[in-house]
Amino acid sequence: MDLSIGGLSRLSGVPVKTIRYYSDIGLLPERRRTAAGYRRYDETSLARLELVRTLRELGLDIPTTRRVADRVTEIEAVAAAQAEAADAHIRQLRLRRGVLRAIARGLSRPEEVRRMTDFARASAEEACRTMDDFLSAAFADHEQDPFAAMMPDALPVLPDEPSQEQIDAWIELAALMSDPPFRGRVREMVVEGGRQRAAARLSPTDAATQEAGQAVVDKAGAALAAGIDPASAGAAPIAGELAGFFARAARRADGPEYRAELLAQLERFSDRRVERYWQLIGIVNGWPPQPSRWPAYDWLIVALRGSLHQP
Repeated sequence: MDLSIGGLSRLSGVPVKTIRYYSDIGLLPERRRTAAGYRRYDETSLARLELVRTLRELGLDIPTTRRVADRVTEIEAVAAAQAEAADAHIRQLRLRRGVLRAIARGLSRPEEVRRMTDFARASAEEACRTMDDFLSAAFADHEQDPFAAMMPDALPVLPDEPSQEQIDAWIELAALMSDPPFRGRVREMVVEGGRQRAAARLSPTDAATQEAGQAVVDKAGAALAAGIDPASAGAAPIAGELAGFFARAARRADGPEYRAELLAQLERFSDRRVERYWQLIGIVNGWPPQPSRWPAYDWLIVALRGSLHQP
């Protein structure tokens, strides 16, 4: 087989200009030149050109393509490396798509777009640094806080092939952790929570504390489902019963003074965004979904506030 550059182009589908460039840089040496200086190629040239084209279409750069074509580098090793690079690129594209969809749905304020985009572009290592920075700021000087040991163990880890829901959660979580008001709110809760636990000598894992929390979910949740207005007189007995659970956990006498303190405490520590933080981590990590406790606590807050103003 004796082929001109045009004949090689027709057989391979590679443009003449590209073949000439490959020949000029030595990636596709011609087999010989005619007396008039025209390049000639053979079947070996065609096979090499098809290999080069395939490698270039797979994204290999010129130096790597040359090493594989010259059998200096094993193609298996190159293919493995390229596959890893492709996986990383696909992950970034999915995250960027998630950012664009979040913006298109109007879920982000303009000032959040840059933070979301930066996080979506970040590597897994960079994303972990963002989360470590968030936790370090929240628990600074409170490393002995019981939650300080729990939260690093519950960091979100985006899987290699995340669902669209996980991508959306990942991006929303990035915006939340970067939001100064939210960071300040978490810090406030850490500091105040530590102060209150020290004063009352209570633990968040105390059985009575957990019983009180579950009672809110059960009893306030049932009242909410039954359509009982938390500001109505009918809500007062339920609010009183729940206040009693908390009073026993705190080893305090129930009464107007304690209920006022309890109301202030619930208002300080019942934050929808904090619950959303944990929901997002659960989505990213593929944990079983947990029902929201916020509606029940919100009902109790309104009911307690109303009961304190009743004669």
